Order: sequence, then C-alpha cells, then structure tokens
Amino acid sequence: MAKKVQTPETDILVESKGKIETFFDKFGNKLMWGLVAVTVIAVGIFIWYNYSESKQEELNLNAQTEFIELQNQQMMDVAADDATYAASYVAIAEKYEGATVVPMCYYMAGVLYLQAGDLDSAKANLDKVTEIEGDYGQLINATVLKLQGDIAVEQKDYQTAVSYFEDALEVSANADIYGDVAIKLGLTYEALGEGNKAQEVYEKAIEEYPSLQNVMAEFIK
Repeated sequence: MAKKVQTPETDILVESKGKIETFFDKFGNKLMWGLVAVTVIAVGIFIWYNYSESKQEELNLNAQTEFIELQNQQMMDVAADDATYAASYVAIAEKYEGATVVPMCYYMAGVLYLQAGDLDSAKANLDKVTEIEGDYGQLINATVLKLQGDIAVEQKDYQTAVSYFEDALEVSANADIYGDVAIKLGLTYEALGEGNKAQEVYEKAIEEYPSLQNVMAEFIK
C-alpha cells in the first residue's frame, strides 16, 4: 500500500482545518447565538418599520380629523375671532408635528392672522408652509407666495414684495391667481418707479392667459 506523501500544501490544509475546527469548538455556540441575535434585530427593525408606518397613518388621521373639526366649527361660528382660530390651527400643527396636514394648518393660521391684521404672526406662519404637492398644492403654494408679497407691501418692503410676487407667478397654474399676482406685481413695480417693468408684467399675463386681456386692459398704457 502506497504511503501517503505529506506535501507542504497538505500540511497547510491540515493545519488550517485544525485551526478552523478548534475555532468552532471554542466559539461555535457563540456564533450561533450571534446569528440568532442578528436575526432577532432584523425582525425587530422590520416590525418597528411597519409599526412606525402604522403610527404615521394614525398621526395623519388624528391630525386631519381635528383639522376638519376645527374648520367646521369655524364655518359655523358667525362671530369667529380670526386670531383665536389661527392659534387653534397652530396648536394642531404643533401637536401633530410631521403629519401631512401640518402645512395646511400653518397656511390657515397665516391667512387668519393676516385677516386679523397681525402681519408678523401671519408671516411667521406662512414661512412654515412647506411646499405641497399636487394640483391643489400648487394652488396653495402660489397663494402663500402671494400673501407673503401682500405682507411685504403692507410693510412697504417693495423689493421683497417683488421677489415673492415673481415667485408666485412662476408657481401659479391658475388664471385667476396669475392675474391677481400680475396686477400686484405691476403696481409694486410702479411704486418703485419702474413703469416699464410693470407694463411687461401686464403684457406677459395676457400672453400666458389670453382670458386676462380685459382685466389687464385697465393697467396697460
């Protein structure tokens, strides 16, 4: 019977195998429990992710419910105090931070504070309105910029007003809002002594929305 020849490569394999077996003899159970722990952590992360999604849905639902209830109450209140209701919308936004309705809460608060004549509070809340997606959101986004321009005009900060009105025109996809903002932008340019720019704004409004021709005719010289 031929005797097995031990080569350097064989010695290395035997030695390596011995080290591996020794390693698993010493640490096999620890590795197994380590894998179990990793699995438990992975499952835990999965459960937490889904739980978080569920909590987010609950947060959104609760916030929307309170928002709608407040709106209904406001509409039924013939002696509604704008500042009081504005503060109530802010309270919902702060209570349900992260909910999808929060931007609308700040929007409503900004509008109501503006109606109440509190320009600083109106601006502070409108500044918190993050961009809202969708067609309805586009309408709100343009209106927010328009209102911020209105506040700047009231504060006689015409350059800032111009910036807000120009941004509103870029965002707007609604003829009525576009026309309203175009007129305000044009009048603000006129207040700054830049009549030529005002005329350009009126003419561009007609190009964008031919239906605005009669409205702009009053301002075109």
